[in-house]
Amino acid sequence: MGGTARAYVYPRLDSAVWTAGGSPPVGRVLGFDPEGGLVAFTDDKGQPRRLDLRMGEVRSASTAKLGAVASVDGNEIYGITADGAVTRLTPSGDWRFKPPQPAQSLYPQADGALIISGPIGTATHLWLIRPTDDNILDSASLAGVTRGPRAQAGDRLYFTSVNGLTGVKTRDLSPLKQIRLPGVAQALAPTPSGDRMYIALRESPRIVILDRYSESLAGTIDIPTAAIDLRVDPVGELLLAKPADGADSAWVIAIGTGRLIGSVATRWTADLPSFSLASTIATLRGADVVFVDETSLNPVRTVAGGAKDYWYFLSWNGFRPRGASLDQPVTFGPPDTAARPDTVGAPAATDSGRPAPPLRDASPTVLPPVVLSPPSAPQRTSAGFVVSFAAVLTEQRAREIAAGIEIGGAHARVIATQSGGTPIYRVVLGPYATKDEADRIGRDSKRQYWVYEQGS
Repeated sequence: MGGTARAYVYPRLDSAVWTAGGSPPVGRVLGFDPEGGLVAFTDDKGQPRRLDLRMGEVRSASTAKLGAVASVDGNEIYGITADGAVTRLTPSGDWRFKPPQPAQSLYPQADGALIISGPIGTATHLWLIRPTDDNILDSASLAGVTRGPRAQAGDRLYFTSVNGLTGVKTRDLSPLKQIRLPGVAQALAPTPSGDRMYIALRESPRIVILDRYSESLAGTIDIPTAAIDLRVDPVGELLLAKPADGADSAWVIAIGTGRLIGSVATRWTADLPSFSLASTIATLRGADVVFVDETSLNPVRTVAGGAKDYWYFLSWNGFRPRGASLDQPVTFGPPDTAARPDTVGAPAATDSGRPAPPLRDASPTVLPPVVLSPPSAPQRTSAGFVVSFAAVLTEQRAREIAAGIEIGGAHARVIATQSGGTPIYRVVLGPYATKDEADRIGRDSKRQYWVYEQGS
């Protein structure tokens, strides 16, 4: 029934750092824009909305009835109108495109491109455009596509077909070889880097692994019974599987070893179970939300009554504490005291003998022009903008990816970082002086990429 949106800094879940009233019930979250502080979501009627973390308000993105609503970054929201046209909704304005045939599904890309799919006869047709340009850059036709699950892994977009999986490369819609599966695909879940895709098979106690580089099956994971849904954690370490038998539980699988760690008690909803940002899994048990440790699966924290809320975990540095100096009271001089020119700023005696506060100059004051970034003010410096192409768990795999990336004579390199104590190897180019330059390099690569700023 909606209510108040609240933000907490994990693990301090007993004190909200931000609130916004008037939020409708959440259907599903579409994406998050950390630069603008915008969370795009649909309400319980499927209508697109934005939660503005900077302004502290919830806004409707469109009053028109839209289908197949999607967003990759929380800023640009796409939807299909009643007449089969595509609309793009942004805070600065909307845009509309009419494909050759009515659209059915939308696949926005991180580089700003959009793939549109629609049926033509018994085939599924794809069109690649780059809003707000109306020109169709590439198109493709896929035969035998079913209504089964579909997902994107890196720069590959896969559809369920009568023979297994069929797909295209997102940069030019060139076809991929068909992947034959030992069963019917029930659910698809790619890793964050897109290196692998996990496929749950209908009525089969196995999850098969697709390697997108070799475009072949790379192994299987045995589970107690068939699974009907899958979720991967944000760094690609763990996989959650929902049992098909309807039990209120989820299997936890280690991606690196393909080993079943165990089972956690939880209902399975649109938002939970989910991976939090501190090596825990948020589970849904009765009226409560219970956080369990990823390794031991033991409960570590309980939020009583949390089941009535919709949960979404994000990493954002916008919830900074307010500077104490901003809340200091302003001290004014006596309101009815007329100061002589020779006593302005000099203390006067009081009845107690103590000096009074300095008197304020009552003469007109000419304000200097506002300078947004004065040279003497402390400023946040930047070490540039980096283009990231992949984040994988092994250095060897990262170096294999980096070896195939060269833009303008510059070769990609591997950076070793850590996430939750786990080594992560990132394939990057840069840094570059501006975000526009980094974006240009990313587009020239014809690969899936994202840009982040290095602060110093």
